[in-house]
Amino acid sequence: MPALRLLVVPVALCFAAACGSDSTGSGSAPPPPTANPTTDINMPPGAQTTGFQPKTKNVALNGGASVSVRWVNRDYSGTDYSSTTVTHHIVSDNSAFAPSQLLTATAPSYTISLSAPGDYPYHCSIHPTTMQGTIHVDP
Repeated sequence: MPALRLLVVPVALCFAAACGSDSTGSGSAPPPPTANPTTDINMPPGAQTTGFQPKTKNVALNGGASVSVRWVNRDYSGTDYSSTTVTHHIVSDNSAFAPSQLLTATAPSYTISLSAPGDYPYHCSIHPTTMQGTIHVDP
């Protein structure tokens, strides 16, 4: 019987180690793309109540044919980005661009190109009363 106890303890320790948590995030969705302050509109943690950052994004064509703008979903709570990301969905108020896919941990960003000066209002269709914004394109 003592030999059996000596075998049970290492086996139990192996099972306990296998059930432990991994805080490194391996096997989870990658974090959102690195920020680009000139073209990004962020959805920070709590965006469903605080809105987009910035609410008005100013960009310029600067003689080019178009300018790209990217929304990045960084809206998560806790410490594990992949399991607690809040889903968002970008929709143009004037149909100037196609709606985004659902912005989640596995698809955290959406990019559009705009080719004409003007204002482009948009909102999150999931949180429409608190998440509204405008892209202002200068020539």
